[in-house]
Amino acid sequence: MMYFYKGQKDILEKVDSDKQTAEVQKEILKVFSVHNLSFLLGSGCSSLEKDDTQIGIPTMAPMAIEYYASLVMAETTFIKDVVKIDITSDKYGKNLEKFLEVLFSYKYLLESQDNMVELKTLESLITKTKKFIFDKCISKDETVIDLYKSFYRKLVYRDSNLSKINIFTTNYDLFSERALDQLGIIFSNGFSGTIERYFNPAVFNYAFAEQMELSNNKWNVIDNFIYLYKLHGSVNWIEDETSKQLFKIQEIQEPKSDKTSVMIYPTPVKQNASFGSPYSDLFREFQKKLMKNNNVLITIGYSFSDEHINNLIYQALTIPTFRLVIVGNKDVANIKKLYELNDPRIWIIGEEEKWADGKLSETPVHFFSRIVEELLPEIDGQGEIEKSIDAVKTLFSSKSE
Repeated sequence: MMYFYKGQKDILEKVDSDKQTAEVQKEILKVFSVHNLSFLLGSGCSSLEKDDTQIGIPTMAPMAIEYYASLVMAETTFIKDVVKIDITSDKYGKNLEKFLEVLFSYKYLLESQDNMVELKTLESLITKTKKFIFDKCISKDETVIDLYKSFYRKLVYRDSNLSKINIFTTNYDLFSERALDQLGIIFSNGFSGTIERYFNPAVFNYAFAEQMELSNNKWNVIDNFIYLYKLHGSVNWIEDETSKQLFKIQEIQEPKSDKTSVMIYPTPVKQNASFGSPYSDLFREFQKKLMKNNNVLITIGYSFSDEHINNLIYQALTIPTFRLVIVGNKDVANIKKLYELNDPRIWIIGEEEKWADGKLSETPVHFFSRIVEELLPEIDGQGEIEKSIDAVKTLFSSKSE
């Protein structure tokens, strides 16, 4: 049974089941016409079930369970007795980011105390955790990439008079980048340069435009353009302390796990400074975008378990024109809290989950694959990307014959 709550009113309650999907599409299409539109993609977007096998990247809970099972006795003892983390609790047992967050916090404490013995053990544990996350997030699975491609096809051709769509994500993986590249969609991710690309937050204020009339110096912002913000870092970011750039964060083409400075952090925390760049800049951009008038944020695959992000969303809800569209399970604790506010500006779209033998017997409509395939409306012009790609392929194939 699908549901679509505006506040606590389910607008699908009296709609025939065979017409519910069309009704949701109609409502989302209205949202696509607002001037400022942003998406927040969580870990659920990069995990996909196919033939009872999980492909892509595990969500945070199974990833954490697998990681803790790989720890040796000395490591679990250190975590329990020294760092004082209970990895069997819900807070840490199902969230590796929360675990890593505490490790970094404790690292700063040990550095201030000059405790080199425990610090060495802790740094080894941090490196192991980051490498585990890296190895899980380096997937190039084409099925997941194709799903992301379908997602972006449905976004880029909305009205060109509206502002460009912002994609915020907590994911470290490169599925968005690979999908956008394969589609030929230009995107800004906060990095500038060609051979050596370094973080530069000013890039988020740039737009790509084409010259329409040479004589009148007339320009038009191109349609297929996306702003991409990776709030928790990325597997292809490293910290380059030898750089002469103002910002020392470099984007590399082929990420490798032997890079000890790979930028994977769960909160806007840098090795030597709290709320340092690039995380402070990314969260500032997130806040700036949310605080604009006539703004809609659509969350997908996000369980509202990150307080840094939640606080900025709660601030945005103080603006009367802001709307929050949650595509997710209404029974998740933090989403349920938002439902209980009974605020008609908060929409919750999803489907009752059916379980059997500890597994979902059906993929609910609020999972990323069904959202893309069924809920997101078709926008006129989205086929132009495929036509352009096919035309280029035909041109080059004819030249090679």
